Amino acid sequence: MMAMVLLRRTGMWIETALAGSLSPPVRRVMRIEISMSLAYGAFYAITLPFTPVVLRRLGASVDMLALYTSLAFIGSVFTSFSIVLMRRRRTISLIVFCWLVGRSLFLLVAFISEAPPLMAIGALFWLLEAFVIPAYTRVIQKVYPDAARGKVMSTVRMGQVAAILLITPLAGWALDQVGYRALFPLGALFGILATYFFTRIDIDEGVLPPRQTKTFADLWQIVRSDRNFSIYLLSYSLFGMGGLMAWPLYPIVQVDRLQLSYSEIGLLGLVESTAWLLSYLLWGRTIDRRGGLYVVRAVCAISMMTPLNYLVATSGWMLLPSTITRGIVMGGFELGRFNAGIQLADPERVPEYAAIQSTVVGLRGIVAPLLTIGLLRLGVAHSAIFLLSVLFLALGWVMFGRVQAPTPADEGFHKRQRLRARWPFRRRIPRV
Repeated sequence: MMAMVLLRRTGMWIETALAGSLSPPVRRVMRIEISMSLAYGAFYAITLPFTPVVLRRLGASVDMLALYTSLAFIGSVFTSFSIVLMRRRRTISLIVFCWLVGRSLFLLVAFISEAPPLMAIGALFWLLEAFVIPAYTRVIQKVYPDAARGKVMSTVRMGQVAAILLITPLAGWALDQVGYRALFPLGALFGILATYFFTRIDIDEGVLPPRQTKTFADLWQIVRSDRNFSIYLLSYSLFGMGGLMAWPLYPIVQVDRLQLSYSEIGLLGLVESTAWLLSYLLWGRTIDRRGGLYVVRAVCAISMMTPLNYLVATSGWMLLPSTITRGIVMGGFELGRFNAGIQLADPERVPEYAAIQSTVVGLRGIVAPLLTIGLLRLGVAHSAIFLLSVLFLALGWVMFGRVQAPTPADEGFHKRQRLRARWPFRRRIPRV
């Protein structure tokens, strides 16, 4: 009995240290999300990092890998449709349906031995996973208070990454031993379990009112009328183009140039996940102090390390710098994009702003890899594509400096400050 009491108090102390003092309802939702994130982390570690490598070993060409990268963003393009579906449906019901169907698809991998069917499963998964981003953003906005949202989300994501950290190297070893046809369906079961945990979140949405957005023209009107948000979308597009142009080349470098095994890739994933886990300690608090836009801009600058590192790597261990920075970037990008969208949005239209941002994410995700294919067909060297990736990232970083954003210190988020074009880790000086 004493041991249980001590364990419970220790857990409470850790929660308070990471997320701060929370009301009982918020703490309950956070614990449900932590359970969900642990299960999803297992699903993620077993399937998603290894899918491009499995495709390559099944004979996928560079063009097919680039196409797979594009297909992974097709769901984001269609997020605007989810706004229409959300008008008269419960938010969580829509999320659960899409997640359950998408994650269950990996059960079918047990019967797949060629690259095209695996690509199709991956495309459908990403379509359904991204389709409900506006709905999930609405849930996050409602269940977590503004003053603690960054720390709470970082605590939840730390559970996910902790699972990835522990399972990724084991998954790499298991793939070498038993193969993907046995392992991917196991991962699907963890994805289904994560969806079940999410159903335990209770949100009182009351009577669902008619939403302001009834047509896609209403979303376009937001872009036309909110110039500040339009500049943010342009900056975000440049950032995404820079990050994704080189993405199809990374498995090519790992498999063809460096000839890494699944186990070696799993060990690199272990390092990446460690950096990812630790980054949440930084990014959650940074969001609560400086806002999501600041984090997105910092992540844009850090992302330049990855293509530069792959440009010069001649061994697996030389990928360690980019592996660490990718982990840091993943944590900051995941928290930053949600909170930057909420930070810049009209509080009454957060799902609409999230849908627009996701649509832009999808469009750039489709265009960037296809642009890479075109450049490769024209005979452009891999090194030139890596350098072009860095150039787009640098342009995105500069453009982020032109976005005006309210900070958590601003009362009511009414006073806007300009995020000036300066190194992202320097302390900002408010405009006067």
